[in-house]
Amino acid sequence: MKNRKTLKVILMILAALTVVAAVVTTILMGAIVTENILHMNKSKDTHDNSMRQLELYGYDADAFLEKYHGEEIKVTTTDGNEVPATYFDNDSEKLVILVHGAGGDRYHTYPLAEQYLMRGYDVIAHDQRGSGVNPDRNVTFGIKESLDVRALVVYARETLGKENVFVHGLSMGGQTTAIYASNVTPGEKDAADLVICDSPVPGMEYMVRSSIGGDTEEEMHTPLVNYLMSSGKLYMKVTTGIDMKVGDTISQVEKDQLPTMIIVSERDTVCLPEKVEEVYEHVGSADKKIVYVDSKHVEGVIDDPEGYMEYVTEFLNSHDL
Repeated sequence: MKNRKTLKVILMILAALTVVAAVVTTILMGAIVTENILHMNKSKDTHDNSMRQLELYGYDADAFLEKYHGEEIKVTTTDGNEVPATYFDNDSEKLVILVHGAGGDRYHTYPLAEQYLMRGYDVIAHDQRGSGVNPDRNVTFGIKESLDVRALVVYARETLGKENVFVHGLSMGGQTTAIYASNVTPGEKDAADLVICDSPVPGMEYMVRSSIGGDTEEEMHTPLVNYLMSSGKLYMKVTTGIDMKVGDTISQVEKDQLPTMIIVSERDTVCLPEKVEEVYEHVGSADKKIVYVDSKHVEGVIDDPEGYMEYVTEFLNSHDL
């Protein structure tokens, strides 16, 4: 009888230790996933990344800056972040805010900035959170970054006195732009006149799953990937208050009521065309448009700037911009 009681105690202890080990492992895995998401640019020089990418494109950033002299500005967001940006004054009443993608900084948008400046628009290009010299080092796939865009829109209207303001985002910048558009009310001072999303990231969880597992649905939903994602989502929400659901572009854009254009890169292997199309299909605005460019990821403005901007200006002109 004594031996049975002893065995029962041992089994209970082992069961408790197993539960504790499982909880500790889940917390550790959640912490690792969260760290790798929020600080994905921790060991990267995002400015250097932009310059290398522009060099691969064959684009001369120095020549651009010699021709167009920008003014450094800072705006403060509702959560206290100070957004660093460059304002290119072209003496226009029409201004576009450009939003760069992951891993780079504002310099990556300069080929697009040049196209707008050539056509007479004012331009603001800024560093997203976790990039360039933005003081907030966390990357939240548009959740917090959209606050930066909102502050820039208000700055353009109230400080610069611009009558017409719109936003054009690339890749993760397209995601930021889409999430921003889904959380403002048309006609309010913080709402742009319209938005353009070039190859927007379809969602925070989607991109994290694809980076952990793979590009197919099967690879993204293995038991291991599901476990890591569940751990990461729970840990992130509890410790930072960030909910991955808010970074799901496809579901968020159902709230978008701004005029919205989605650009699909037909040879995109980063944001797959079918996922970008899904973003477009879910846009809640009755005023929306989708166009296709025969390019790799966000390279439409590099491969065929005239053709790319023809799509853009047609959309802008239809809204008196």
